Amino acid sequence: MSAILQELLRVSEKAAHIARACRQQDALFQLLIEEKKDGEKNKKFAVDFKTLADVLVQEVIKRHMESKFPGLEDKIFGEESNEFTNALDSTHQYIQGSADVEPSHGIFPQGLPCVTILIGVYDLRTGLPLMGVINQPFVSQDPDTLRWEGRCYWGLSYMGTNIHSLQPPVSEPQGARTGHPGAEAADTGSQAQGAHRFSAVISASEQEPVRAALARVCGGRVFRAAGAGYKGLCVVQGLVDLYVFSYDTTFKWDSCAPHAILRAMGGGMVDFQGCLARGPAAGREWPQLLYHVGHEGASGVDRWANRGGLIAYRSRQQLETFLSLLAPHLAPAGARA
Repeated sequence: MSAILQELLRVSEKAAHIARACRQQDALFQLLIEEKKDGEKNKKFAVDFKTLADVLVQEVIKRHMESKFPGLEDKIFGEESNEFTNALDSTHQYIQGSADVEPSHGIFPQGLPCVTILIGVYDLRTGLPLMGVINQPFVSQDPDTLRWEGRCYWGLSYMGTNIHSLQPPVSEPQGARTGHPGAEAADTGSQAQGAHRFSAVISASEQEPVRAALARVCGGRVFRAAGAGYKGLCVVQGLVDLYVFSYDTTFKWDSCAPHAILRAMGGGMVDFQGCLARGPAAGREWPQLLYHVGHEGASGVDRWANRGGLIAYRSRQQLETFLSLLAPHLAPAGARA
């Protein structure tokens, strides 16, 4: 498993270099964009696009892992088809990845810092994620050369072994790495329940009933951000306690990598609708997202949709307390699948 993880980290950095190179010149970048075909589109968007960088990143990862571990050819899946034929007609719109967006409490609402390269590994038998790598290609930009530097996060949860790249040094006291919105909630597990204990990140498109319920639980500590992978990373980093999404427009390739890292940290990623339907029954497992089986009867990318939405969290106790506070404000029927 360590050999696989090392190769995942290596190829994620190759992919990050491709992403940075394709963004280096805007004029060239516009030639590398095309509208997705039916079956590839995310129904969340009226018009959905892919770039040549998306295709190259995915193909580099696939070919690299196939060459290192023969036999994986039929076990590697991704979002994009490997066809790219840009006709440059009027349907193409200018896509601008902004580099000057200011973060709120360390969280970027949009822009290049929200771009992530996600590589997840799951168990073919159980469907549970085992390893995850999140490469963030656009973290800081040199003001003179305008070149970007990135950062990589990883986690492994396998046969009782749980390790991840965010583990603090042994000498560092618990709770020392604070200064973010999620720190307070992480350190108040033994305190009496109080209002606004939690912080959460959501999509700008999240529906009003869910936003209202979260406002009751989190107060003003609900942040909006672009990109499912980036919002999962915000939980991994501890910038927020939870990532909540009620729609069915994220996919297995969006969630597997952050899910694996969160499992290694003692957390996870569960089905939002399933949690609401389950209720507060004690002693039962929460409905973790699984990755080995597609939805019967669905076609295209919809086969791999997270149909019940999702909640990403850092600890089971935190999830249970959060749901006990959220559920009274949000009936299961109030969230749309």
